Amino acid sequence: MNRRHLLAVGGGVAAAGALAACGGPEEEPSATELEWDADAQQYVIEEEIASGETPLKLWFENEDLADAQIEAFKTAFKDVYPDIRFEVEPVTQNDAVQEMSLAGEAGNGGDVFMSFYDQVSRAISEGIAAPLGEYENVLKSRMSDTFTGVVTGEDGQMYAVPVTTESIALMYNKTLLQEVTGSAEPATTWEDLKALAAEYNDPSSNRWAVRWVPGEIYYSYSVLSSMGWQVYPTGDVEQPGYDDPALVEALEYYAGLREIWNVPSADATPETVEGEFAAGDTPYVITGPWAFAAFDEGAAANGFEYGVTTIPAAASGDPASSFAGMHVIAVSAYTKFPAAARVFANFLASDAGAAALYATTGQIPALNTDLLANIEGLSEDPHVAGIVAQSSQATLLPQVPEYFWSTGNEMTVAAWDALSTPQEAQSAAIAGYNELAGL
Repeated sequence: MNRRHLLAVGGGVAAAGALAACGGPEEEPSATELEWDADAQQYVIEEEIASGETPLKLWFENEDLADAQIEAFKTAFKDVYPDIRFEVEPVTQNDAVQEMSLAGEAGNGGDVFMSFYDQVSRAISEGIAAPLGEYENVLKSRMSDTFTGVVTGEDGQMYAVPVTTESIALMYNKTLLQEVTGSAEPATTWEDLKALAAEYNDPSSNRWAVRWVPGEIYYSYSVLSSMGWQVYPTGDVEQPGYDDPALVEALEYYAGLREIWNVPSADATPETVEGEFAAGDTPYVITGPWAFAAFDEGAAANGFEYGVTTIPAAASGDPASSFAGMHVIAVSAYTKFPAAARVFANFLASDAGAAALYATTGQIPALNTDLLANIEGLSEDPHVAGIVAQSSQATLLPQVPEYFWSTGNEMTVAAWDALSTPQEAQSAAIAGYNELAGL
């Protein structure tokens, strides 16, 4: 799965069991009433869970990840909670909040549940997720404000633990750049790329200095943001920012990049873009970490080394933002075991939890770069730092309605393929969004 799969994912519930013991939210004591072990920086787990009398129920979509986290947790707490037990129920992340609103109240929901970050606001408004209490300070010391801020409610409390981060970034063929330019250092601006393209591009042989998917706002936003346009500037789903005057200039700049990647938007698909880079003939590509496996294979087969860094900015603009995705884990407001649930949720952001995540899924933990160095395997991965660096300057949206993507893509295509002027593309985006949103 690729391209904003953490931002807008459809799916159904894989299973819905009725074995967990969760009460209503009114039964859960507030986090301030729970016993906090200041030395261990952990809540003290309830006796029913600690003794193994009752299992802690986990809602995970990925059962292999759940099993890995359980094993890592038991190893980390073997001297404190040797008898603790867990029960895993497979529930898809995109449906977890909706399912919890029904199952939790009925008393058969999970004690913790995995979801996507853009579902957290709904979980808060519907009273499904519980605040993390003392763990807020722990988590804020281990991850960026970008990650913790998007799971924080209007009351200033965190309601979910950021688990993974993902963003597109600039990937570059070090070997090819060294041959062509005499330096393996990547470009930092689009003007740098224009200079390379003037020498390297050969449309007749389908040779291009840089490739990306130009017809999707998921990719074009990095350019538009560098030129001063911010999507959802107030966080209000009714105000996508399409009416910002800065968008017109940004679209003009974006359309001007057609000179260095002169293909119709319909001809540039993720498969072709990534395939050409893996073949070793393209110096730069903009894509996400889902392509690492193919690029690793291509690099080995075609004898090149590649790197990952932040997306180029306009020379006169701001750092390029991008749309980041994030998995989160939340504590059910219905759980009868709020201390144990918080301890487990926080564990996924610990060194041991992050190591289990990376070893099982290959996903990047949402931790500060210095902490990633503690994770076996990931610390040796030369490509992770670039994704984390881009994620740290990315845009995380509280809500992403599907019609944002459709109207944004239409606007992007109109500008790239010169189907209309930037002003006309902007006007069409405003009208289309308002119509689909019922505004």
